[in-house]
Amino acid sequence: MSIRWPRLALSAAVLTGALTLVVSLAPSRAADEEPWKAPARAAKKANPIPSDEKSIAAGKVLYGRECLSCHGSLGKGDGPAAKDLEKSPGDLSKPTMWDQTDGAVFWKLTNGKKPMPSFEKNLTDDERWQVVDYIRTLAPKPADKTP
Repeated sequence: MSIRWPRLALSAAVLTGALTLVVSLAPSRAADEEPWKAPARAAKKANPIPSDEKSIAAGKVLYGRECLSCHGSLGKGDGPAAKDLEKSPGDLSKPTMWDQTDGAVFWKLTNGKKPMPSFEKNLTDDERWQVVDYIRTLAPKPADKTP
């Protein structure tokens, strides 16, 4: 019997262990980043656009034009352009989206944060509020947020 196979298996095990160690010691980019929070004043801003069928439908069209390429059709951050970004787009379908006020989401749409652009010049205030209304439909509302 040849000694090559046990030596090969040992080499593979050592290499796998070394790679596992390197990956586990690598700094996590997500852990280094601070949460993206809107200023308190912006977060308190009320949405002047009623969240109704008309607003949600308009927001869906705008989302399709401006947001879908990165955030994806269901808001999961898996749009066709997401793979080309240095940072994964946020998952708008998580129930934790409801932890943010409409004003906070509006502020983020307005100001952007790399790689997400600012939409202040691309969309009117009303259009950004409509996008907020539509984004709300992507995440299930937690039981404690239901009236």
